[in-house]
Parts: sequence; structure tokens; C-alpha cells
Amino acid sequence: MRMDTIARQQAGASPPAQAAAGTSEFRALYDAHFDFVWRTLLHFGVPEAVAEDAAQEVFVTLHRRLPDYDGVTPMRSWLWGICRRVAQGQWRGQQRAERRAEAARPPAPSMPPDAALERKQAVDFVRSFIEGLSAELQPVFVMMQVEGLSAPEVAAALELNVNTVYSRLRLAREQFERAGSRLRAREARAS
Repeated sequence: MRMDTIARQQAGASPPAQAAAGTSEFRALYDAHFDFVWRTLLHFGVPEAVAEDAAQEVFVTLHRRLPDYDGVTPMRSWLWGICRRVAQGQWRGQQRAERRAEAARPPAPSMPPDAALERKQAVDFVRSFIEGLSAELQPVFVMMQVEGLSAPEVAAALELNVNTVYSRLRLAREQFERAGSRLRAREARAS
């Protein structure tokens, strides 16, 4: 039955009668086209596991847009267009979900757990050593040994004599060697 015929029939009816006629018309469309909608969604690549939800979305859209239906375009053609848009929406939603899952996935370990633990312990040792250095030795050690600056660059940055920079670096390196020796001795006793 064409939509303009239905509209003319409903024009003289009371609002409850119009609603009942609209509900029965929609139910008839649903029954007549559900299999077509299902097959079309599968054809567009909607997984069978979500095809029922997608079909429901198609019929919700049909119900909402039914007053816009011109009656000239065959109903199956109109439904085919709705199915295509719903399938595209499903695909975009799936792509967004996959991107979010990929972004949330923890990075793969780049090294074995025992090597990662050893590295963390080494970093903790160096950090602790640097924090324990005196205010005179710490900036020279960090700038030269960690940042890789040259003695003249450090001397200029700290407004020191180059010989003073070398002297402080030598003292800091000696302290580092002693701290490393103590750590190795503790590890030897522990094993």
C-alpha cells in the first residue's frame, strides 16, 4: 500500500486511530522486509553476531523517517539505502573500537623481564648516587656524565675555571666507583 493512500485514509481518522493505523502499517512493513534487511546487512559486511541490532537500527530509522517516504521510490530501494548507512556506521564504530583497543593495549616489553629489572635497578642506583652528591659535584657530574657536555661548556655554564670542573668531575667519578664497589660487594654477599 502506498504511503499517500495511507495518509489520505488516516487524515479523517482520530489520533488514536491514526496511531493504530501507523503501527499496523509499520508492522506490515517490518514483516514484509525483515529478511531483505537482514540479508542486505550481511551483504554489506555486518557480522551476523550484530546483524539483529543493525536490523533493529534500520527499522528504527524507517519508523522515524516514514513520514518522509515519497511513495515513488520502491520500499526495498529505500531500505537498501538505510541498510547501507547503518552498515557504514557499524563499520566506523568497529574501527573506532579497534583504534581505542589498540591505544589502550600495553606496549610489548622490549626486553625480557629480568633485563628490565636489572635496568631499573641500575637507574635507581645512579639516581640515588646523583641525589647523594654534594651541591658542588652534582651539577658537574650530571652535565658531563649524563648530558655529555664538554668541560669548557660546563665551566662556562657554571662560571668555573676549567681545571675546577675537571677536579670536581674526578672527585665525583671516584665516589661513583666506590659506590659501585659497595653495591657489587653487597650483591656478592647476597648470592
